[in-house]
Amino acid sequence: MRTGSGPPWVVISDYPAWPSPYFAELERHAPAELGLVFSARLDPLVLSPGLPGVVNLHRIKRLYQGPDGRRSHEAAVAMLARLHGLRAAGWKIVWTVHNLLPIDGTAPRAVDQYAAGGVLGLADAVVTHTQADADHVRTLTTAPVTVAGWAAPTPGPGPVPAPLAALARQMAQVPLAVLILGNVTAYKDLPAVTDAFHRSTRTAHLFLVGPCREPDLAEELAARAAANPRVHLHLDRVPARAAHVLYRAAGAALCPYRADGQWEFFTRMLYPGSVATALACGTPVIAPDLPAIREMTAGRPARLYPPQTGPGPALADAETTPTLPTTPPEPDPGARWAAIGSAYAHLARTLNGP
Repeated sequence: MRTGSGPPWVVISDYPAWPSPYFAELERHAPAELGLVFSARLDPLVLSPGLPGVVNLHRIKRLYQGPDGRRSHEAAVAMLARLHGLRAAGWKIVWTVHNLLPIDGTAPRAVDQYAAGGVLGLADAVVTHTQADADHVRTLTTAPVTVAGWAAPTPGPGPVPAPLAALARQMAQVPLAVLILGNVTAYKDLPAVTDAFHRSTRTAHLFLVGPCREPDLAEELAARAAANPRVHLHLDRVPARAAHVLYRAAGAALCPYRADGQWEFFTRMLYPGSVATALACGTPVIAPDLPAIREMTAGRPARLYPPQTGPGPALADAETTPTLPTTPPEPDPGARWAAIGSAYAHLARTLNGP
């Protein structure tokens, strides 16, 4: 439901039909003056005679998928044409860039570069979550860039789901529980990460938790888990508002990201949601030394490794040296979301001002 009396701030996503923890938090903490609403598609705005406002794009890949679900050049051209039409009708275009190119599923392709460049060429403003990402985006667009800051899912009320409580107890019983939580997908290179864990540790246990949409990858990881009793596989989705239960039970959060080949763009721009969640829970982080990760972990317990070496040495160090001290969980985890909402509201006033 729309709040506020000024021009609307329309987030383009298919939430709430597809529950997105990010957008649920954004909706929960957005200031009333923002006039926040959600639309699954651009078409209703093109046809709407209502007051133009702000079209806030986030993950744009769903906007240039064909009927078969594949991203295509023709669909990207159509998306950009719709955005041109909206802009001509008075709408402002704002892209909140989580990751410049799609990161789940297969590696990015030429059509993804084309779509991203087209949106950056149209944008009236761009929003990033870190200064490191803003520095790179400014080399790609003349639009002003706002750094809104990063946030993580806030813990939810109520009892912890029984399977998660049991998994947390299992993690607490091992010498060092290393947690990888999130979608099991190609950009994490989890078979190689699991092999590095096996070679580099002796007593630590790896808990790989999250859904996998790729049967071949799930089978490959299951074989590795069967061969190593210290690798535990739980390919089930964890409710975002309960993720803190596992992060707080872990001795370290391993957040792997590839930075080679078609994933090389992570060396310039990356919004690492798993790092954000681990930090909000006070869990020490093991992750590649990439600009956004370096910025987010500054002053916090973390072991950052050169991306080209892989996590093996950092995992060995975590096992053989005293565990990095944890930091207390954030006392008000919603404060970061409120700050993001405030940044949006300030940007809306700027864009809609005289």
